[in-house]
Amino acid sequence: MTELVEGIVEMILYVAPQSAASTRALRNLEALMAEYPEERLKLVVRDVMSEPDLAEADHIVFTPTLMVRSNHAVARVVGDLADRDAVTNMLAMGGLEKKE
Repeated sequence: MTELVEGIVEMILYVAPQSAASTRALRNLEALMAEYPEERLKLVVRDVMSEPDLAEADHIVFTPTLMVRSNHAVARVVGDLADRDAVTNMLAMGGLEKKE
């Protein structure tokens, strides 16, 4: 696990190739990210098939799974991320507020 820069929220989206739910999750996450200051977000998309060791290290069992890291806190949400409130709440817990 890499060390985070203070004030940056890292989001790692674990996806499965050719999964409709994974495609929706990425689309939903990108739409939500537009509401936040881009300099405070770092998004990494990982394919569990091509990076199984990283998925295992992060204890990923289902896809899509979004892992949000801020400083030493980690939160996860599973699914297509249609529930915007779940992601918004995780980002708020990381100290990230929407753009004005």
